[in-house]
Amino acid sequence: MLRILLNLLVIVSVTTADALPNTKLLNDGNRIPIVAYGTFGKTNEVAIIKPAVIKAIEAGYRHIDTAAVYKNEEQVGEAIADVISRGIVKREDLWITTKLGLDVGTREGVLTSLQTSLNKLKLDYVDLYLIHTSLNLLDLPEHDYLNVWKGMEDIKKMNLARSIGISNFNSSEINRILANSEIVPSVNEIEVNPNYVDLGLVAYCQSLNITVMSYAPFGFLVPRPYLNYTTSLNFENPVLKRIAQKYGKTSSQVMLRYLMDRDTIPIPRSTNEERMKLNFDILDFNLTENEIYQINELNEDAKVYDFYDESFFTALADYYGL
Repeated sequence: MLRILLNLLVIVSVTTADALPNTKLLNDGNRIPIVAYGTFGKTNEVAIIKPAVIKAIEAGYRHIDTAAVYKNEEQVGEAIADVISRGIVKREDLWITTKLGLDVGTREGVLTSLQTSLNKLKLDYVDLYLIHTSLNLLDLPEHDYLNVWKGMEDIKKMNLARSIGISNFNSSEINRILANSEIVPSVNEIEVNPNYVDLGLVAYCQSLNITVMSYAPFGFLVPRPYLNYTTSLNFENPVLKRIAQKYGKTSSQVMLRYLMDRDTIPIPRSTNEERMKLNFDILDFNLTENEIYQINELNEDAKVYDFYDESFFTALADYYGL
């Protein structure tokens, strides 16, 4: 009888694992899809978001990343409602990540901000809720990301967010949360790409079992018209091309796979259906340790999103209409 029970347990565990392909276990026990679809863009172009998210889900994406500041949660919510109503997915098949508004600096403001996002998304809960940044970018009179984190813990206990995390936090800020909180962040969403490999912060988060989500995965290899920086890298780079030819992929696919093989979750964004499919078609190969090292060596320490630079934030806000 004991042997039969053990065999049944093995069958159940295998079936459960098979039912959750292409996911990663978070430190809170939830499983998150290992590639996300990003929705950040100009706020006067949000009309393209609904059809883009629909196409992304139809192409296989199950993780959608948005934020209050993107001003497109309503369009994302309409897309989710559409694909669910047509039977393409069930709600539990999707992982929806959104982020706290920049206008919240206190514990009490977190619940109100999340409720606003849930109303726009037409959801009862989100899968992941993040503090967008530790910085007080709007010069709020009361602002302390530690108090905000306590509000994040509150909404997790209320089951309004399955997982909670942070974005754009450095190691010192993470340490302050760890020293003064009950719950360890499940995720830190930060910029990682071949222009800015950020080996130290990625390794630090991973040492704490905090999953890294990598935004701006193509760095300066795609246009950044609001910045005055010229990179020496492009998609024809010999290292990227050589690896791409080896696996029968494109250089952009190699860059995304590089981020996955560093055990991070890339967040590519495109509204072009063919490019969406290309960006998702990265699950059937793996880079070697040496190939990861070669791409690390392309690093220029050039960050696309430097929120500590006030002039940058002003330029970014103006360009995107934030």
